Amino acid sequence: DDLDLIVTTMNGNVFCFSTPSPHHPLKEWRSSNQGRNNAAYRYNREGIYVKHGSRTFRDEEGKHFWVEFEIVDKYRVPYGNQAPYNVTVTLLVPGNYQGERRIVVNAAYNEPGKQRMKLPTVPVRTTGTVLVEMVDKNGFYFSDEFSLTFHMHYYKLLKWLVLLPMLGMFSVLVILRPQEGAPLPSFSRNID
Repeated sequence: DDLDLIVTTMNGNVFCFSTPSPHHPLKEWRSSNQGRNNAAYRYNREGIYVKHGSRTFRDEEGKHFWVEFEIVDKYRVPYGNQAPYNVTVTLLVPGNYQGERRIVVNAAYNEPGKQRMKLPTVPVRTTGTVLVEMVDKNGFYFSDEFSLTFHMHYYKLLKWLVLLPMLGMFSVLVILRPQEGAPLPSFSRNID
C-alpha cells in the first residue's frame, strides 16, 4: 500500500496526493501536534503501533480478544533505549449499558519489540475503540487506536437455528414417504 496524503482547503476542496512511499502506522499524522508531544517524529525513531492483524476492522465475540502491538525504539548508542515503556490499552465502549464503558489494562515493558495484551469483550451488541498508549522514561507519549464491533453478527447463528430443524424434517419426510400403492390416511369421521 502506498501512503496517501489528503489535504482539505478553506473553500471546501479536497485533494488526494499519492506517494511511492509504503504505508506504515507510525507515519500517520492525525493532527498537527501528535498528542502531548507537539511534533515528535515517530517513524524509525520511537513510538508504538498496533499490528495490521489486530487493527483490521472486525467483529469480536467470546470472552476475550488479543491486541498485538509493537514498541519501536531506535535511539542510537549514547542514549540507549528509553525503557521502561509503560503501555496502557484502553477499550472505550460508550454503548456498554451492562458494565464498564472504559476498560483499562496496564503493563510495563523493558525491551522494544512485538507484544500482546489480552482484553475482555463486552456482553452487549455495540461498537468500541481500542486506544494503545505508551509513555517512555522521559515522559514522551505515543498512541495508536483502531475501532471494532462486538457481537454484531449474531444473526448468522440464528439463521442456522431456524434452517437446520426445517431441513431435518423435510429430509425425514422424503425418506419415510408413503409407498406408491398405499392409500393416504383419512381423518374424517365417516366410517362407511
